[in-house]
Formats: sequence, C-alpha cells, structure tokens
Amino acid sequence: MKLWKWLGNELLGNAFNTTAITDFEELKKAVKRALFADAERLVDVTGQNTPPVNPEIVAKARKVIEIESAAIDTDALIVPCRGGFLMKINEKLPLVRQRFACAHEIAHTYFFDLGTDPPSKPYKRSAARYWVEEGLCYELARRILMPTEMIKRWMDNATPPYIRDFRAMMRSFFVSGELLAYRIHDLAPWNALMLIFELNNRTDTGSGDRDRDIRISLYKVLKSGNKLNNIHVGRKGLEVTDPVLKELLLCAFRAKNTTEVVEESGIRISIGNLRGEIASLGASYMGSYPPKVIAILSL
Repeated sequence: MKLWKWLGNELLGNAFNTTAITDFEELKKAVKRALFADAERLVDVTGQNTPPVNPEIVAKARKVIEIESAAIDTDALIVPCRGGFLMKINEKLPLVRQRFACAHEIAHTYFFDLGTDPPSKPYKRSAARYWVEEGLCYELARRILMPTEMIKRWMDNATPPYIRDFRAMMRSFFVSGELLAYRIHDLAPWNALMLIFELNNRTDTGSGDRDRDIRISLYKVLKSGNKLNNIHVGRKGLEVTDPVLKELLLCAFRAKNTTEVVEESGIRISIGNLRGEIASLGASYMGSYPPKVIAILSL
C-alpha cells in the first residue's frame, strides 16, 4: 500500500491528503485515474493533437535529458542522472517497438521522486511492487501513444466488422496490433470480441494437405463492450479446428505482405465455448513472432 499512498500524494496532493480513502481498491482507482490523466495531459501540452504521437517529445517533459540508441540486452531502460534521466533503447528493435519502449520508460519516471537530484525511488523495491509498476507502465504507455480523445475520434466513426478501421488506426498511430487491441479493450467502444491467433509449427500428418497440416491456435482474447462480460471463449493455446474459421484465418495469414483483409457476415463458427452465428467477422495479419492474426467478431 505504501507505493499507492506515495503515488496518491504525488499526483493528487492536498486533494489526496484531505480525502478519506479507506478502501484500498478505491485508492488504486483514484491513483490510476490521476496517473492516466497526467500522462495524456503531457501529450496535450507538447502540442500533439493528431497521430502519431512522438514519445521522445513527451519524454522531455518527464526530465529525460537524453535518449540513446544502444546495444543492450533488454528493450529499453532509464538511468537516473544529474538533472533527470538517461534513456537507452535497444537499437535492434523495430521502430514500432522502439516507440512503445520509449513510452514505457517514460511511464517508469512516475515511480521516481523527481524532487531529488538524481531522481530516486521513494520506497523499497520488492517483487510485488515491481509487477505493480510494470502493469501500470504498460497501461500508461498505451495512453501516451494513443490518448483517449485522439483515438476516440477514430473509434466513434468505425463500423463493423471494424477490421479496416483497425488497420487504419495501426498505421496512423504507428503502433502494434496487439497494443491497439489492448487500447480498444481499455475504452470498450465497440461490442466486439478481439481474438488474436498465432501460427504454430506445421505438423506433418501424412495427409498430403498442406493447409490441413497447419496449426493455428488462440493466443489472446480481448473484449470491447459491457455486453460481452459473460462470454468465455477458451484458453491460450486452444487449436482452431472449425474448418470455416480456419480457412478465414489462413486467408489472413496469406495476406502477410498485402493490405488485404478478410471480411464475412452472417457465418457460423466454433472456437472453444463460442459457437453459433456471428454477425460479422473481420481478420487481418498483424505481424509479430510467431506470426499473428487478429479477428474482430461482432456477435
């Protein structure tokens, strides 16, 4: 709780000190709202109101005095120094991932006392606090790269099966498909399921059918919209066996180096506990390794 109380004092100041927050969950919610609001405010005050957001400009507002492209064995790191922080980003990362790494490290600056020089951690480190900080930094990074008001303008104009809008947002905000899916999950603007699938190693069944020998499995399920809270699809690693769904996903995987998307409406599919007619399905290759496809389903 010490971490959350320190953050509350830093972000909310007198408002925090004069408010009796006795429930720990309410404390966390109040702190997260303040954290997210401040991160998005920084994007705004740096004059960035259209995508893509340049996180390096935002970094300066959090006392990052130098950003260095370096040969390091992690994605990125920040080092406290006189006057603020030195940020190092892995020079071998793809540019989209470098942008996320930069935003993620900016988020870590919120967990330092900027009133000391160099900035210092105001609390003892522990495994539990490490994972709390990491989780919040992932959420903050999404909001730095895709501020609420900026991305809502896109989301509010999107129409089922959403996949063309999804691809357009990936390009405009210059983010990965998985990061965008999480941001859509944060805001829940659509009543849709976002299923991410990965292509596994080919298994030779002796059938002579190359497509039949390809294994596609469920990687992640993200939901958008309150109507889907009670829907459980299946676990990570669940293999796709439905022939209709598998063929649609294979089409998306085959479109790896194109701008083509897969769109269908009024089809019946089965994956895990999800069985029946789907109002619309849109699928698109979205890169990563192993190769991944996202399917957006409107039920």
